[in-house]
Amino acid sequence: MKTMVWPVYINSQHTRKEGRMISLDEAVEEPKIREISQALRKLKIQYTVEHDKSFPGSWWEKSGRVIVEHDFPTKVELLRKIASTIKINRHTE
Repeated sequence: MKTMVWPVYINSQHTRKEGRMISLDEAVEEPKIREISQALRKLKIQYTVEHDKSFPGSWWEKSGRVIVEHDFPTKVELLRKIASTIKINRHTE
């Protein structure tokens, strides 16, 4: 299944209304495209990065997005796994 992942989906600095899709406890502060791609690489999940894209809710900001090819049952489960992997990576750096 192909899914688009925008950084705002897992950003603890944004509200659900602004686009966050996981709980504040699970979310990470200001995730970067580089961190998302590192997490996906670590999880051995195929992805494509598009740096020049803007999230529709903040169309003026080129945040980029990642297109992910995955087998997770839901998008939210994928986002939770990405966020937890970013937290682990940040903690070990």
